Amino acid sequence: MKRLFTLALVALFGAAGLAAQHDVKSKDMLDKLSAKTKAYKTVEVKFSVNITNTDQGIDQTQTGTLKMKGDKYYLKLDDKEIFCDGIEVTTYSKETKEAQVISVDELDDDAMSPKNMFSIYEQGFKTKVKSEKVDSKGRNVMTIDMYPLKPKEKDYTMVRLDVDKDKLQFIKATILGKNGSYYYYTVNSITPDAEMDDNIFIFDKTKYPGVKVIR
Repeated sequence: MKRLFTLALVALFGAAGLAAQHDVKSKDMLDKLSAKTKAYKTVEVKFSVNITNTDQGIDQTQTGTLKMKGDKYYLKLDDKEIFCDGIEVTTYSKETKEAQVISVDELDDDAMSPKNMFSIYEQGFKTKVKSEKVDSKGRNVMTIDMYPLKPKEKDYTMVRLDVDKDKLQFIKATILGKNGSYYYYTVNSITPDAEMDDNIFIFDKTKYPGVKVIR
């Protein structure tokens, strides 16, 4: 679940990959999206996520907010918060009241996270355009399917992106997990270059009474 969640964030803001792994249209679109998004000094994204698995009777929805500034980011979900100040990553669970802290150096080099979302697609995926159409809201939408080059090493089989061609913005990401679950991530709003105090990326335990910090 955690890897699939971070993958979706990467998918929504990822950069284009190597030409040999993409068809011309998908590569051109991803290049344009990458250039636009990388130009942001900061970005705030509000989104919703729906997880379904018919066999397991799962149908869950929650909302989230992601704020990024360079190597720093803050992610808030209904059940957890993740802080990265560029040095440490702290994951706070509202259920357990525990905050797990690791160094950014402890993250896997190929781990998917908000920090590397602008470059993750430079390798590891092949993409193709599935369709282009006008949706019910009058948006010109390009749907791009992304397939991992090493599927046996992943816990998902495909990522599908819906892109607003005119605004050069991601609309939705759908991930098909190998366990039969579908993860639907919908962008509700994107605010580029918003003012952000660096303190929001730092976990302040005084604001979380009773928290147990684990290092």
